[in-house]
Amino acid sequence: MNTPTPRPSLNRRGFLLASAAAGVAAAVPLTGARAASSPASASGPFRTALSVSPFTEKVLDSVSLTDGARTASTVTDVQRLFKAHGATEVYARIATRRQAQSGDAQHGFDRGLQRARLARNLGLPFNPELGLWAVYGDMSYQPEPDFTDYPAIKLPGQWTTLTIDQMVPALRRYGALVAAQILLTGAQVKTWDLGNEVEFGVAGVAIRSLVTQSDGWTYSPPDAVDPAIGEMDFYTLISMAEDDRIAWLQTHLWPHVGRLLAATAEGIRSVYRGARFSTHTSTVAAASSKLSTAFWQAMSAAGFRADELGTSFYPTSNDYGDRLAIFKDVTTTLQSTFGKKVFVAELGYPSATMSDPYAWNSPLPGYPISPQGAHDFVRDLVAWGGGTSGPLSGVRPWAPDYCTAGWQPMSHFTVTGTTATADPVLNAIAQGLQQAAGG
Repeated sequence: MNTPTPRPSLNRRGFLLASAAAGVAAAVPLTGARAASSPASASGPFRTALSVSPFTEKVLDSVSLTDGARTASTVTDVQRLFKAHGATEVYARIATRRQAQSGDAQHGFDRGLQRARLARNLGLPFNPELGLWAVYGDMSYQPEPDFTDYPAIKLPGQWTTLTIDQMVPALRRYGALVAAQILLTGAQVKTWDLGNEVEFGVAGVAIRSLVTQSDGWTYSPPDAVDPAIGEMDFYTLISMAEDDRIAWLQTHLWPHVGRLLAATAEGIRSVYRGARFSTHTSTVAAASSKLSTAFWQAMSAAGFRADELGTSFYPTSNDYGDRLAIFKDVTTTLQSTFGKKVFVAELGYPSATMSDPYAWNSPLPGYPISPQGAHDFVRDLVAWGGGTSGPLSGVRPWAPDYCTAGWQPMSHFTVTGTTATADPVLNAIAQGLQQAAGG
């Protein structure tokens, strides 16, 4: 018999924050008078983060998904299909705006609350990723937040004109407001992710990266934080010798990134005392033990102490040597250095040739770009890292349902007409875990 896991409860402050932010009637009963206690430790079950994505509704406009035994034509059905193949949580990437459309993806907070209710209804934990940008951001660019939908957050000026000391209380307030509303849905949150691929910046405190205009946003340097940040661009930074790159990041950027993440975490903990946190770096950091170690040391020194250390890993995105061996070295080094496991927050291996702008077609030896190659890679990675003593706490295949656009080879489905049929990779995590357990 399965014993239900107690759900986190709001303290009184959290309930009042949620009520003020969401217009909840005072008559709604408080689910708990005390702040929640600590949830399960990082040594808990492997996170099989097969989840609906920001693209799910768009995909279902044109196809249904099937594994041969069941067919999914609603968001709930898609997550049920994933659950049947071992999914242990529901994920949402959440912007600061309540509605945040970027291409085919919807990252708005309203959609995030829908995902929280979905998780509650299916009896799965909810994993929110608070991006700390208005619409979207990643390694290629990190826009500033937009708090227009949060009248309780008062700023003394435009975000990128503020000092770090002025930004910190705003993000602390934001973390409290958002956490309160999420917990009021009744969803169980085991891990809160903050930011998305943050080694080159977060919340608008970021270098001039690969994109300087997107979704109505234009890069504005955070000169009041440090003028050197706006003078640095991605290509200059990435062309530096590694020691020089790390030294620049340690001096000019990472202390601020850590403070901003820590402030958001403090806000969340003010309504949910036992909250656990992670953030994640990009495939760039996944190629260097030295840079990854320096990043997490800087985060801790700035006050952000993650419970899980996250990274993206797209091994075919570039040919930089034995990418799998390097990744294994990075994750085992992080585990031995910090005593914490690594969560692969974005994972993808193509089942067919990828097209621009994601022409990531550099296969690993032994893993051809094919449906079987994708399956074998994911299975073997999980079998290696997913055991009790392994360095991995879980993996999140990125956008496994996004099969109707150029991302299709990275999804877990192949489209024929109006039906998307599961590829072998859909079962790879479960099979890898079975191997890790000696099955």
